[in-house]
Amino acid sequence: MTDEALFGTAEILSVVESDAVLDGVFDCLERIWADPAAMAERELADSEYRTRQLERLLVSQGVDLYDTLVAATGNHPLTRIDSGCGVVMDALSLREGFALCRELRDTHDWTVSLDWAAVERLPSETTFACREWFDAQSPSAVSRDDFRFVGDLDVPQLPGTEPEFVWTRHPDRRLEEAAKGNYAVEDAGDIYADTRELLEGIVAESVHERFLVTSDHGYVNFVGRNPFRLSDDDEAALREAVGGRYADVADGYAYDQLLASGVIRRVGGRYVVTGHYNPTTPGASSRVAHGGLTLPETMTPVLEIDTR
Repeated sequence: MTDEALFGTAEILSVVESDAVLDGVFDCLERIWADPAAMAERELADSEYRTRQLERLLVSQGVDLYDTLVAATGNHPLTRIDSGCGVVMDALSLREGFALCRELRDTHDWTVSLDWAAVERLPSETTFACREWFDAQSPSAVSRDDFRFVGDLDVPQLPGTEPEFVWTRHPDRRLEEAAKGNYAVEDAGDIYADTRELLEGIVAESVHERFLVTSDHGYVNFVGRNPFRLSDDDEAALREAVGGRYADVADGYAYDQLLASGVIRRVGGRYVVTGHYNPTTPGASSRVAHGGLTLPETMTPVLEIDTR
């Protein structure tokens, strides 16, 4: 994998400028995921590898990537909506964001733009975002006149308030279903197609003409090769002490070891896994995960749609 596959000259310049690191990263991710074939059956594993390689390369070159991501959390654009419709699509990532921006703009007579925002809180889990945004443990528990939770692919009547908020269980529901078996690359296209159809249904059902579409978190897809390699000791420690992508802060040699290796870091009262480290648990079939600290998880898409 060459640097040229990850960077163009403009992207390099924007990444090395310390006050625009993540904007430069967004440009690099666009170079990978804006390709119409990026999520196709034969290309997905390579696209995921290039994303991981980009992150690994930046860290190896001394870019203060993870501290920058932590500092960027909070003040999400969703919290500043005072009109139109805010749509939270659970686990929608920049992968899908680039595709939605291109296809919705080409298919409909809409004005569509794509930007990014860091997650509201770490670890990047639905529970933490929902507490911050709607003071509830889960989107299905939100009880507000201006809010509607959509648990499947059928769009119900929406609030019609100014503003209104919609939280969908997709695409995360489909990602979880795919992860119950070996995650197949061909599933990505089907999951994306359902997500796009659901969003188009929300736009059609809403009385509004302006939409801000975003997510509570992204996800890591471990399909394909992974340059984030664990030593045997770190792999055993990660499996024992953390288990998933985050854990509550506790004392122990395993945590000290993982902190020293840069595999985890402390954010508030929890340890989160940085990068695409993944213990190879015997018999594990899930390839999709979130909750840690890495680019695809913590840089959420922000689509602005104007149907006028």
